[in-house]
Amino acid sequence: MLGDEIRTNCSTDLRTLKALEESRVAIVMTSATKPCSVGFLEELLVILEFQQKGSLMVIPIFLKDYSFNVEEIYRQYPEKAPSWRIALTKLTNFAAEYPFSQNLAGMDQSDRLNQIVHDISLVVFYSASNDSNALVAMDRHMKVVYDLLALEVNKEVRTIGIWGSAGVGKTTLARYIYSEIFVNFRTNVFLDNVENMKDKLLKFEGEEDPTVIISSYDGHEITEARRKHRKVLLIADDVNNIKQGKWIIEYANWFAPGSRVILISQNKHLLVDAGVSHVYEVRSLRYDEALQVFSHFAFKQSYPPSDFEKLAVRAVHLAGFLPLGLRLLGSFLSGKGREEWVAALLKLKAKQGGNIMEVWKLMEPSDDKGQEEWETAADIVEGKELSQDKGQEEREVAAGKTEGKESSQ
Repeated sequence: MLGDEIRTNCSTDLRTLKALEESRVAIVMTSATKPCSVGFLEELLVILEFQQKGSLMVIPIFLKDYSFNVEEIYRQYPEKAPSWRIALTKLTNFAAEYPFSQNLAGMDQSDRLNQIVHDISLVVFYSASNDSNALVAMDRHMKVVYDLLALEVNKEVRTIGIWGSAGVGKTTLARYIYSEIFVNFRTNVFLDNVENMKDKLLKFEGEEDPTVIISSYDGHEITEARRKHRKVLLIADDVNNIKQGKWIIEYANWFAPGSRVILISQNKHLLVDAGVSHVYEVRSLRYDEALQVFSHFAFKQSYPPSDFEKLAVRAVHLAGFLPLGLRLLGSFLSGKGREEWVAALLKLKAKQGGNIMEVWKLMEPSDDKGQEEWETAADIVEGKELSQDKGQEEREVAAGKTEGKESSQ
Protein backbone atom coordinates (compact mmCIF):
# COMPACT_ATOMS: atom_id res chain seq x y z
CA MET A 1 0.00 0.00 0.00
CA LEU A 2 1.59 3.26 -1.11
CA GLY A 3 -0.25 5.91 0.87
CA ASP A 4 1.99 8.74 -0.30
CA GLU A 5 0.43 8.50 -3.75
CA ILE A 6 -2.85 9.84 -2.39
CA ARG A 7 -3.02 13.59 -2.04
CA THR A 8 -3.88 14.87 1.41
CA ASN A 9 -6.87 16.86 0.14
CA CYS A 10 -8.42 13.96 -1.80
CA SER A 11 -10.25 10.83 -0.73
CA THR A 12 -9.07 7.41 -1.88
CA ASP A 13 -9.14 7.39 -5.66
CA LEU A 14 -11.55 5.27 -7.68
CA ARG A 15 -8.80 3.04 -9.04
CA THR A 16 -7.72 2.07 -5.53
CA LEU A 17 -11.32 1.46 -4.46
CA LYS A 18 -11.91 -0.77 -7.48
CA ALA A 19 -8.74 -2.71 -6.72
CA LEU A 20 -9.84 -3.24 -3.12
CA GLU A 21 -13.28 -4.41 -4.21
CA GLU A 22 -11.72 -7.02 -6.51
CA SER A 23 -9.07 -8.17 -4.02
CA ARG A 24 -9.14 -10.84 -1.34
CA VAL A 25 -5.97 -9.75 0.46
CA ALA A 26 -4.38 -6.38 1.26
CA ILE A 27 -0.72 -6.27 2.28
CA VAL A 28 -0.03 -3.17 4.38
CA MET A 29 3.72 -2.61 4.57
CA THR A 30 5.28 0.12 6.68
CA SER A 31 8.52 1.76 5.64
CA ALA A 32 11.75 1.34 7.56
CA THR A 33 12.80 4.91 6.69
CA LYS A 34 9.84 7.05 5.58
CA PRO A 35 7.51 8.58 8.20
CA CYS A 36 3.80 7.80 8.31
CA SER A 37 1.82 10.05 5.93
CA VAL A 38 -1.72 11.38 5.78
CA GLY A 39 -2.25 9.44 2.57
CA PHE A 40 -1.23 6.21 4.28
CA LEU A 41 -3.64 6.82 7.16
CA GLU A 42 -6.57 7.68 4.88
CA GLU A 43 -6.05 4.63 2.73
CA LEU A 44 -5.68 2.46 5.82
CA LEU A 45 -9.16 3.59 6.96
CA VAL A 46 -10.66 2.43 3.67
CA ILE A 47 -8.85 -0.92 3.77
CA LEU A 48 -10.08 -1.59 7.29
CA GLU A 49 -13.64 -0.82 6.21
CA PHE A 50 -13.39 -3.61 3.61
CA GLN A 51 -11.83 -5.86 6.24
CA GLN A 52 -14.66 -5.22 8.69
CA LYS A 53 -17.21 -6.20 6.02
CA GLY A 54 -15.43 -9.53 5.69
CA SER A 55 -14.46 -9.06 2.03
CA LEU A 56 -10.74 -8.41 2.58
CA MET A 57 -7.98 -10.08 4.55
CA VAL A 58 -5.45 -7.57 5.93
CA ILE A 59 -1.85 -8.65 6.51
CA PRO A 60 0.55 -6.04 7.95
CA ILE A 61 4.29 -6.18 7.36
CA PHE A 62 6.41 -4.07 9.73
CA LEU A 63 9.97 -3.52 8.55
CA LYS A 64 10.92 -2.10 11.95
CA ASP A 65 9.09 -1.86 15.29
CA TYR A 66 5.36 -1.32 15.65
CA SER A 67 5.63 2.37 16.63
CA PHE A 68 4.41 5.22 14.41
CA ASN A 69 5.67 8.79 14.47
CA VAL A 70 2.28 10.42 13.94
CA GLU A 71 1.88 13.01 16.71
CA GLU A 72 2.70 15.89 14.35
CA ILE A 73 0.06 14.70 11.87
CA TYR A 74 -2.47 14.37 14.69
CA ARG A 75 -1.85 17.98 15.68
CA GLN A 76 -2.36 19.14 12.10
CA TYR A 77 -5.61 17.18 11.65
CA PRO A 78 -7.19 16.90 15.13
CA GLU A 79 -10.61 15.96 13.70
CA LYS A 80 -9.09 12.88 12.01
CA ALA A 81 -6.79 11.87 14.85
CA PRO A 82 -9.24 9.58 16.76
CA SER A 83 -10.12 7.45 13.71
CA TRP A 84 -6.48 7.24 12.62
CA ARG A 85 -5.41 6.21 16.12
CA ILE A 86 -7.98 3.39 16.16
CA ALA A 87 -6.88 2.24 12.70
CA LEU A 88 -3.21 2.04 13.70
CA THR A 89 -4.12 0.12 16.85
CA LYS A 90 -6.05 -2.41 14.74
CA LEU A 91 -3.12 -2.73 12.34
CA THR A 92 -0.75 -3.44 15.23
CA ASN A 93 -3.13 -6.08 16.58
CA PHE A 94 -3.32 -7.74 13.16
CA ALA A 95 0.48 -7.84 13.08
CA ALA A 96 0.44 -10.14 16.10
CA GLU A 97 -1.48 -12.70 14.01
CA TYR A 98 1.00 -12.54 11.11
CA PRO A 99 4.40 -11.85 12.73
CA PHE A 100 6.47 -12.07 9.54
CA SER A 101 8.64 -9.17 10.70
CA GLN A 102 10.59 -11.47 13.03
CA ASN A 103 11.97 -13.28 9.96
CA LEU A 104 13.09 -10.17 8.07
CA ALA A 105 15.96 -8.80 10.14
CA GLY A 106 19.26 -8.78 8.32
CA MET A 107 17.82 -9.74 4.92
CA ASP A 108 18.50 -7.75 1.79
CA GLN A 109 15.54 -6.45 -0.19
CA SER A 110 15.34 -9.37 -2.62
CA ASP A 111 15.45 -12.05 0.09
CA ARG A 112 13.01 -10.07 2.21
CA LEU A 113 10.45 -9.89 -0.58
CA ASN A 114 10.88 -13.59 -1.35
CA GLN A 115 10.35 -14.44 2.31
CA ILE A 116 7.22 -12.29 2.53
CA VAL A 117 5.71 -13.71 -0.66
CA HIS A 118 6.46 -17.28 0.42
CA ASP A 119 4.98 -16.93 3.92
CA ILE A 120 1.91 -15.02 2.79
CA SER A 121 1.14 -17.38 -0.09
CA LEU A 122 0.73 -20.28 2.31
CA VAL A 123 -1.30 -18.29 4.84
CA VAL A 124 -3.57 -17.01 2.07
CA PHE A 125 -3.87 -20.51 0.60
CA TYR A 126 -5.03 -21.88 3.89
CA SER A 127 -7.27 -18.90 4.68
CA ALA A 128 -9.03 -19.31 1.34
CA SER A 129 -10.27 -22.70 2.50
CA ASN A 130 -10.56 -21.79 6.17
CA ASP A 131 -14.28 -22.47 6.36
CA SER A 132 -16.27 -25.15 8.15
CA ASN A 133 -15.56 -27.85 5.56
CA ALA A 134 -11.78 -27.31 5.68
CA LEU A 135 -11.66 -27.43 9.48
CA VAL A 136 -13.62 -30.66 9.75
CA ALA A 137 -11.62 -33.22 11.77
CA MET A 138 -8.61 -30.89 12.17
CA ASP A 139 -8.89 -30.71 15.96
CA ARG A 140 -8.62 -34.47 16.44
CA HIS A 141 -5.79 -34.70 13.90
CA MET A 142 -3.84 -31.92 15.60
CA LYS A 143 -4.07 -33.46 19.07
CA VAL A 144 -1.97 -36.37 17.83
CA VAL A 145 0.27 -34.28 15.54
CA TYR A 146 1.24 -31.87 18.35
CA ASP A 147 2.32 -34.84 20.49
CA LEU A 148 4.44 -36.17 17.62
CA LEU A 149 5.99 -32.77 16.86
CA ALA A 150 6.92 -32.14 20.52
CA LEU A 151 7.60 -28.47 19.77
CA GLU A 152 8.80 -27.89 23.33
CA VAL A 153 11.82 -30.15 22.66
CA ASN A 154 14.73 -28.20 21.15
CA LYS A 155 17.53 -30.75 21.43
CA GLU A 156 16.99 -32.48 18.10
CA VAL A 157 15.85 -32.16 14.51
CA ARG A 158 12.66 -34.20 14.66
CA THR A 159 11.05 -35.76 11.60
CA ILE A 160 7.47 -36.99 11.51
CA GLY A 161 5.58 -38.71 8.71
CA ILE A 162 1.97 -38.28 7.64
CA TRP A 163 0.48 -40.97 5.41
CA GLY A 164 -2.86 -42.07 4.02
CA SER A 165 -4.66 -42.94 0.81
CA ALA A 166 -5.13 -40.53 -2.10
CA GLY A 167 -7.73 -37.86 -1.43
CA VAL A 168 -7.91 -38.47 2.32
CA GLY A 169 -6.72 -34.95 3.20
CA LYS A 170 -2.98 -35.31 3.90
CA THR A 171 -1.99 -32.10 2.10
CA THR A 172 -4.85 -30.15 3.69
CA LEU A 173 -3.67 -31.27 7.11
CA ALA A 174 -0.06 -30.43 6.26
CA ARG A 175 -1.00 -26.89 5.22
CA TYR A 176 -3.06 -26.51 8.38
CA ILE A 177 -0.07 -27.62 10.46
CA TYR A 178 2.10 -25.08 8.63
CA SER A 179 -0.32 -22.23 9.35
CA GLU A 180 -0.46 -23.20 13.03
CA ILE A 181 3.27 -23.53 13.81
CA PHE A 182 5.34 -21.65 11.21
CA VAL A 183 5.84 -18.62 13.49
CA ASN A 184 8.04 -20.78 15.75
CA PHE A 185 10.77 -21.11 13.11
CA ARG A 186 13.38 -18.87 11.50
CA THR A 187 12.89 -20.42 8.04
CA ASN A 188 9.72 -22.04 6.72
CA VAL A 189 9.45 -24.08 3.53
CA PHE A 190 6.54 -26.05 2.08
CA LEU A 191 7.61 -28.23 -0.85
CA ASP A 192 4.75 -29.28 -3.11
CA ASN A 193 7.11 -31.25 -5.33
CA VAL A 194 10.27 -32.97 -4.10
CA GLU A 195 11.15 -34.49 -7.47
CA ASN A 196 14.87 -34.01 -8.22
CA MET A 197 15.21 -32.00 -5.02
CA LYS A 198 18.66 -33.44 -4.27
CA ASP A 199 20.13 -32.49 -7.66
CA LYS A 200 18.72 -28.95 -7.46
CA LEU A 201 20.03 -28.25 -3.97
CA LEU A 202 23.48 -29.70 -4.60
CA LYS A 203 23.76 -27.68 -7.81
CA PHE A 204 22.81 -24.54 -5.94
CA GLU A 205 25.26 -25.20 -3.11
CA GLY A 206 28.08 -25.53 -5.63
CA GLU A 207 27.41 -22.09 -7.09
CA GLU A 208 30.01 -19.55 -6.04
CA ASP A 209 27.65 -16.57 -6.20
CA PRO A 210 25.03 -17.02 -3.43
CA THR A 211 22.77 -14.42 -5.03
CA VAL A 212 22.18 -16.63 -8.07
CA ILE A 213 19.13 -18.80 -7.51
CA ILE A 214 19.51 -21.83 -9.76
CA SER A 215 16.68 -23.92 -8.43
CA SER A 216 13.56 -22.47 -6.86
CA TYR A 217 13.06 -19.99 -4.04
CA ASP A 218 12.45 -22.95 -1.75
CA GLY A 219 15.85 -24.37 -2.71
CA HIS A 220 17.49 -21.08 -1.89
CA GLU A 221 15.82 -20.95 1.51
CA ILE A 222 16.77 -24.51 2.39
CA THR A 223 20.43 -24.15 1.45
CA GLU A 224 20.72 -20.83 3.31
CA ALA A 225 19.13 -22.36 6.39
CA ARG A 226 21.57 -25.26 6.26
CA ARG A 227 24.59 -23.01 5.82
CA LYS A 228 23.59 -20.74 8.69
CA HIS A 229 22.36 -23.54 10.95
CA ARG A 230 18.89 -22.04 11.32
CA LYS A 231 15.81 -23.44 13.02
CA VAL A 232 13.66 -24.69 10.14
CA LEU A 233 10.18 -25.98 9.46
CA LEU A 234 10.33 -28.10 6.30
CA ILE A 235 7.24 -29.85 4.95
CA ALA A 236 7.74 -32.10 1.92
CA ASP A 237 4.56 -33.26 0.18
CA ASP A 238 4.18 -36.27 -2.11
CA VAL A 239 7.33 -38.15 -1.10
CA ASN A 240 7.08 -41.25 -3.29
CA ASN A 241 10.34 -43.15 -2.89
CA ILE A 242 12.59 -44.21 -0.05
CA LYS A 243 15.71 -42.47 -1.37
CA GLN A 244 13.90 -39.12 -1.39
CA GLY A 245 12.85 -39.57 2.23
CA LYS A 246 16.29 -40.69 3.41
CA TRP A 247 18.08 -37.84 1.67
CA ILE A 248 15.72 -35.17 3.05
CA ILE A 249 16.19 -36.51 6.59
CA GLU A 250 19.99 -36.62 6.26
CA TYR A 251 20.07 -33.13 4.75
CA ALA A 252 17.85 -31.75 7.52
CA ASN A 253 20.24 -32.99 10.21
CA TRP A 254 22.33 -29.90 9.42
CA PHE A 255 19.50 -27.61 10.50
CA ALA A 256 19.56 -26.17 14.02
CA PRO A 257 18.19 -28.26 16.91
CA GLY A 258 14.48 -27.61 17.34
CA SER A 259 13.85 -27.85 13.58
CA ARG A 260 10.95 -29.96 12.37
CA VAL A 261 10.63 -31.95 9.15
CA ILE A 262 7.28 -33.38 8.00
CA LEU A 263 7.18 -35.91 5.16
CA ILE A 264 3.86 -36.62 3.42
CA SER A 265 3.34 -39.90 1.58
CA GLN A 266 0.74 -42.48 0.61
CA ASN A 267 3.00 -45.28 1.84
CA LYS A 268 3.66 -45.88 5.55
CA HIS A 269 6.40 -48.46 4.88
CA LEU A 270 8.23 -45.97 2.67
CA LEU A 271 8.36 -43.47 5.55
CA VAL A 272 9.47 -46.07 8.10
CA ASP A 273 12.13 -47.50 5.77
CA ALA A 274 13.40 -43.95 5.13
CA GLY A 275 14.01 -43.58 8.88
CA VAL A 276 10.90 -41.80 10.16
CA SER A 277 10.12 -42.92 13.71
CA HIS A 278 7.02 -40.82 14.38
CA VAL A 279 4.22 -41.61 11.91
CA TYR A 280 0.55 -40.57 11.77
CA GLU A 281 -2.14 -42.04 9.53
CA VAL A 282 -4.80 -39.71 8.14
CA ARG A 283 -7.88 -41.89 7.90
CA SER A 284 -11.20 -41.35 6.16
CA LEU A 285 -13.63 -38.92 7.75
CA ARG A 286 -16.21 -40.11 10.23
CA TYR A 287 -19.81 -40.29 9.01
CA ASP A 288 -20.94 -36.97 10.50
CA GLU A 289 -17.78 -35.21 9.28
CA ALA A 290 -18.16 -36.63 5.78
CA LEU A 291 -21.80 -35.61 5.57
CA GLN A 292 -20.89 -32.06 6.60
CA VAL A 293 -18.18 -31.74 3.93
CA PHE A 294 -20.39 -33.20 1.22
CA SER A 295 -23.32 -30.94 2.17
CA HIS A 296 -21.09 -27.88 1.98
CA PHE A 297 -20.34 -28.51 -1.69
CA ALA A 298 -23.70 -30.02 -2.69
CA PHE A 299 -26.08 -27.68 -0.83
CA LYS A 300 -23.89 -24.80 0.43
CA GLN A 301 -24.93 -25.62 3.99
CA SER A 302 -23.78 -27.92 6.79
CA TYR A 303 -26.46 -30.59 6.40
CA PRO A 304 -28.65 -31.84 3.54
CA PRO A 305 -32.30 -30.76 3.10
CA SER A 306 -34.77 -33.36 4.37
CA ASP A 307 -35.89 -34.36 0.87
CA PHE A 308 -32.29 -35.08 -0.17
CA GLU A 309 -31.09 -36.63 3.09
CA LYS A 310 -31.21 -40.29 2.01
CA LEU A 311 -29.55 -39.52 -1.31
CA ALA A 312 -26.84 -37.50 0.45
CA VAL A 313 -26.12 -40.38 2.83
CA ARG A 314 -25.81 -42.75 -0.13
CA ALA A 315 -23.48 -40.30 -1.89
CA VAL A 316 -21.22 -40.04 1.17
CA HIS A 317 -20.82 -43.82 1.28
CA LEU A 318 -20.14 -44.05 -2.45
CA ALA A 319 -17.49 -41.31 -2.18
CA GLY A 320 -15.68 -43.48 0.34
CA PHE A 321 -15.71 -40.82 3.10
CA LEU A 322 -12.71 -39.20 1.36
CA PRO A 323 -12.61 -35.37 1.45
CA LEU A 324 -11.55 -35.05 -2.20
CA GLY A 325 -14.21 -37.50 -3.39
CA LEU A 326 -16.86 -35.72 -1.30
CA ARG A 327 -15.85 -32.38 -2.75
CA LEU A 328 -15.90 -33.60 -6.34
CA LEU A 329 -19.18 -35.49 -6.03
CA GLY A 330 -20.88 -32.72 -4.05
CA SER A 331 -19.81 -30.07 -6.58
CA PHE A 332 -21.01 -32.26 -9.45
CA LEU A 333 -24.46 -32.88 -7.93
CA SER A 334 -24.98 -29.32 -6.71
CA GLY A 335 -28.08 -27.74 -8.26
CA LYS A 336 -29.23 -30.97 -9.94
CA GLY A 337 -32.67 -32.54 -9.49
CA ARG A 338 -33.49 -35.81 -7.74
CA GLU A 339 -33.65 -37.81 -10.97
CA GLU A 340 -30.14 -36.68 -11.93
CA TRP A 341 -28.90 -37.54 -8.44
CA VAL A 342 -30.38 -41.03 -8.63
CA ALA A 343 -28.92 -41.67 -12.09
CA ALA A 344 -25.44 -40.46 -11.04
CA LEU A 345 -25.41 -42.48 -7.83
CA LEU A 346 -26.58 -45.63 -9.59
CA LYS A 347 -23.81 -45.18 -12.15
CA LEU A 348 -21.24 -44.70 -9.41
CA LYS A 349 -22.54 -47.71 -7.48
CA ALA A 350 -22.11 -49.87 -10.57
CA LYS A 351 -18.43 -48.81 -10.57
CA GLN A 352 -18.07 -49.94 -6.94
CA GLY A 353 -17.78 -46.35 -5.61
CA GLY A 354 -15.16 -45.24 -3.08
CA ASN A 355 -12.73 -44.50 -5.91
CA ILE A 356 -11.84 -40.90 -6.67
CA MET A 357 -11.17 -41.71 -10.32
CA GLU A 358 -14.71 -43.04 -10.73
CA VAL A 359 -16.19 -39.99 -8.98
CA TRP A 360 -14.19 -37.72 -11.26
CA LYS A 361 -15.30 -39.57 -14.41
CA LEU A 362 -18.89 -38.66 -13.57
CA MET A 363 -18.06 -34.98 -13.93
CA GLU A 364 -18.63 -33.76 -17.45
CA PRO A 365 -18.37 -29.99 -17.96
CA SER A 366 -21.38 -28.34 -19.59
CA ASP A 367 -21.35 -25.13 -21.62
CA ASP A 368 -21.92 -22.84 -18.65
CA LYS A 369 -21.08 -24.84 -15.54
CA GLY A 370 -18.44 -27.16 -14.18
CA GLN A 371 -15.53 -26.51 -16.54
CA GLU A 372 -13.28 -24.89 -13.95
CA GLU A 373 -14.13 -27.44 -11.24
CA TRP A 374 -13.62 -30.29 -13.70
CA GLU A 375 -10.22 -29.00 -14.82
CA THR A 376 -9.11 -28.55 -11.21
CA ALA A 377 -10.31 -32.06 -10.42
CA ALA A 378 -8.44 -33.40 -13.44
CA ASP A 379 -5.17 -31.86 -12.26
CA ILE A 380 -5.63 -33.18 -8.72
CA VAL A 381 -6.69 -36.67 -9.73
CA GLU A 382 -4.03 -37.08 -12.39
CA GLY A 383 -1.40 -36.00 -9.87
CA LYS A 384 -2.63 -38.51 -7.33
CA GLU A 385 -2.71 -41.26 -9.96
CA LEU A 386 0.86 -40.46 -10.99
CA SER A 387 2.04 -40.69 -7.37
CA GLN A 388 0.30 -44.03 -6.98
CA ASP A 389 1.97 -45.34 -10.13
CA LYS A 390 5.42 -44.29 -8.89
CA GLY A 391 4.80 -45.85 -5.49
CA GLN A 392 3.65 -49.08 -7.13
CA GLU A 393 6.78 -49.20 -9.29
CA GLU A 394 9.02 -48.84 -6.25
CA ARG A 395 7.15 -51.54 -4.34
CA GLU A 396 7.52 -53.90 -7.31
CA VAL A 397 11.27 -53.21 -7.53
CA ALA A 398 11.66 -53.78 -3.77
CA ALA A 399 9.69 -57.01 -4.02
CA GLY A 400 11.92 -58.17 -6.87
CA LYS A 401 15.08 -57.52 -4.84
CA THR A 402 13.65 -59.42 -1.87
CA GLU A 403 12.80 -62.43 -4.05
CA GLY A 404 16.31 -62.35 -5.51
CA LYS A 405 17.90 -62.46 -2.06
CA GLU A 406 15.68 -65.32 -0.96
CA SER A 407 16.49 -67.38 -4.05
CA SER A 408 20.23 -66.81 -3.62
CA GLN A 409 20.02 -68.02 -0.07
